[in-house]
Amino acid sequence: MKSDFSQVNRILVRGVNWVGDTILSYPMVQQLKILFPKSHLTILIPSYLVDLWKTFPHVDEIIPFQKKRGIGSIWEDLNLSQSLKERHFDLAVILPRSFRSAFHIYLARIPIRIGYRDEGRSLFLTHKIHRTKEILHVHRVRYYQKLLEPLGKIENLPSPQITLREENRRWASQVLMDLGFLEGKPLIGMNPGATYGLAKCWYPDRFGELGKRLSEKWQASILLFGKEEERPIVHEIQKHLGAKGINLTGKTSLLQLAALLERCALLVTNDTGTMHVAAAVGIPVVALFGSTPPHITGPWGDGHVVVKKDVDCSPCWRRVCPTDHRCMELITVDDVEEVVNRKLGHKKK
Repeated sequence: MKSDFSQVNRILVRGVNWVGDTILSYPMVQQLKILFPKSHLTILIPSYLVDLWKTFPHVDEIIPFQKKRGIGSIWEDLNLSQSLKERHFDLAVILPRSFRSAFHIYLARIPIRIGYRDEGRSLFLTHKIHRTKEILHVHRVRYYQKLLEPLGKIENLPSPQITLREENRRWASQVLMDLGFLEGKPLIGMNPGATYGLAKCWYPDRFGELGKRLSEKWQASILLFGKEEERPIVHEIQKHLGAKGINLTGKTSLLQLAALLERCALLVTNDTGTMHVAAAVGIPVVALFGSTPPHITGPWGDGHVVVKKDVDCSPCWRRVCPTDHRCMELITVDDVEEVVNRKLGHKKK
């Protein structure tokens, strides 16, 4: 379908629902603003992701909403769609591929609606992008960029970048001061959990042993990040680290997390949202991969290292491993320590 994009003044982007995917969608949103520099660009996202957009310089307005399930979600969709309709958007780009995300944009009667065509939602789109085998096997940054093809191409792909305010940096400095962190001694971040499931997770005792070795070799302090529900995992790690392990699980907002990560020499992590936060603030990431493919969901940019073992059942995309978890079992503490030592040694030169 051909459209007159010259009259596009008000743009809506229906953002994704996950922390990592949000960051990987930054380049697409930035490119959209480059294509329509005079437009008013609005992002529609679940309320728990507001932090990641409120400092993003290429968005003019944020519309947060509460994600509900069951019968309440029907009224939510209708009310949200009516509110969007009253704003008179010219163009919508729908990043999630769910039926619901396309349906409530359709109900808002936005004239141009671009999105991936599967999940039975083609009727709701004016520009339907086919999810080919090829596009399913490219990095998520390029996957989201693909949605802009009807609008024009931009050759230079920007990297995802989180913009921190000075208040975020001051907060991080105060926290580290209160914790007794000594200038000149490296901080190493660790993120031992993963929202998607245990299949992505390396073992707590190995994180703990790795942290113990690194604290002894580099006189480093270990910052342990995670969600509130991941406290039991972090507790296991702290048994190995003692005072060298600083437990920040469930204690930071997304921008506070980013500000603390910015102060780290590097982050050791499973494949999870914190990995992308670290890459977006410019610190090296040592990422442990098993059930998911790093060429699709790995950290974007230079200077990162993926530790992965080639096993015949990986990637499986499972939340919980149904067999022996060999993809993570085969990654030893020695393997990861060697990579981290190399990265820290390079930074020290």
